[in-house]
Amino acid sequence: MKKPIIVVLLAGLPFAVGAQERSDLMPAPPAGGGGWVYPGAPLPTAPPEPAQSQAPRSSDGKPDSKAQPSGLVLFDSGGGDDPDAQPTVEQSGESYVVKKGDTLWSISAAYLRTPWAWPKLWSYNVAITNPHWIYPGDLIHLGPVGDAPAPTAANPTPQPVARTPERSHGLMSQQHGFVEPDELESAGTIIASKEEKIMLARLDEAYIEYKKQKPLELGKRYSIYKPIRTVKHPVTGKRLGEIVEIFGDAEIKTITSGNIARGLILESHNPIERGYRVGPLRKVFRETEPRVANKDVDGLVVATLRPVDIVGAYTLVFLDRGKSDGVEVGNRFQVIRRGDGYQPLGAVGPVDDKRYPREIVGEIIVVELRNGLATGVMTRSTKEVNIGEKVEMRKGF
Repeated sequence: MKKPIIVVLLAGLPFAVGAQERSDLMPAPPAGGGGWVYPGAPLPTAPPEPAQSQAPRSSDGKPDSKAQPSGLVLFDSGGGDDPDAQPTVEQSGESYVVKKGDTLWSISAAYLRTPWAWPKLWSYNVAITNPHWIYPGDLIHLGPVGDAPAPTAANPTPQPVARTPERSHGLMSQQHGFVEPDELESAGTIIASKEEKIMLARLDEAYIEYKKQKPLELGKRYSIYKPIRTVKHPVTGKRLGEIVEIFGDAEIKTITSGNIARGLILESHNPIERGYRVGPLRKVFRETEPRVANKDVDGLVVATLRPVDIVGAYTLVFLDRGKSDGVEVGNRFQVIRRGDGYQPLGAVGPVDDKRYPREIVGEIIVVELRNGLATGVMTRSTKEVNIGEKVEMRKGF
């Protein structure tokens, strides 16, 4: 007589393993990737890429250098002698600014071609102490920083490689911009639409009312934005301008004699509503070669492009000095601090005690000028820089 075969169904096992393996850092594989991945099981070699967060590509499948993801992005020359070579994201020195809802898993899937490479992505960013916690506005390096080559499974101990140091060539923002008070007053306003919609998006047509003294140009492309934050001088309280959120771009197709233009929305990051402003807005800031200063100028850091109070390297900042003060594009300002390096918890404002010697904690290069305002890139910093920090430009430097 054969012994009965007892079959035990461990109904709770998949749930237990799944709960152990899943986290905000490593969610379940995308649809089509085979469901749960159990300990010891082979990992999928080519998980599908997210449709909306993958790196932009042209029709031939190569990376599209013209299309850029939203956010603040660093561009780099990538080095090399072959001008036609297409460097990978890891070789190009690009960086990415975290948006709401991002994880290292999703960023790795979009830019490193697989979400399973998130530990490698984490290794490039020593400032991230806990990979489960990244925040909107954090700068994520998509490749190795400095001269060290990227570690790989086949080469666990990287050997020194002769390499030309990479240098950032500029910054681009498709989310925020800055306008002066008179620029905001002369901008057009979306007042209606051709479509029966409250919220407009790409390929919708909007009717834009413009000022008679500042007409919109037929065929020209303008930015669509909304003011979100007023910039005031930290000492005098004078209104210097507005930080604006950029919602998209529109091309002017028709202009009427009634000061109303019809614009075709060519790009939209978020829904566009009536009341949003339309006007020229610079979104690309090219880093220039340093230029020797012709005079001494002192000033203050008055604002940042993104809503942060502490400024780090490769952040766009605004200084309260401009063309009228003798500042030129390419001039460099040093961020100066005087006082005790240790400050009590809750201390507000920058340290500036004239009894102490001057210490240089950062450097800013000017990339754009207005009459009384300069836009600069923080090229280096040894400490976090605060709004209201003193800056100095010295003749001959």
